Amino acid sequence: MIRDTLLPLLTERFPGRYTLAGPGVEPFVTFPAEHPEVGDVQLHDDGDEITLIAGRFTHGHFSNYDGISLVEKEQAIAKDVIDFLSDLFADRVVLWGSHQGGGGWRVIDPATYEGSKRRNEYVWSGPWER
Repeated sequence: MIRDTLLPLLTERFPGRYTLAGPGVEPFVTFPAEHPEVGDVQLHDDGDEITLIAGRFTHGHFSNYDGISLVEKEQAIAKDVIDFLSDLFADRVVLWGSHQGGGGWRVIDPATYEGSKRRNEYVWSGPWER
C-alpha cells in the first residue's frame, strides 16, 4: 500500500503535524487546518493512488502510470505528495472554489506570481493577499 511508503516520509518531514487513523480507516492522515476558512487536508489511500482533499476547496489525485515496478510507483507517488504538502504548508499553493461548485489549486512563487487573481483565493495560512 502507498500508505506504508508514505507514512515514514510524513513522519520525517512533518512530525507532529497530522493525526493518523487506525488501519483500514480513511482518511488515513489528517492535517488540521491552520486557518478555519481553509479546512483540513486529508489523505486517502485508494490502492493505486493517493487522493488529497484540499480543505474546503478541491481534491487531487497522485498516481503514477510509468512502466516501473510497484515499489518504484509507490515511492514516486509518496515523493509527489510530500513535495505538494511542502509547497502547500509554505503558502506556495493557491486554493479556490468549493467541493460543491468546483475548485482547484495552482503552485506558485508568491513573490513573482503575476497571473490573474480569482475571488476568494486562499493559501494554507488563510486568505491570499498579494
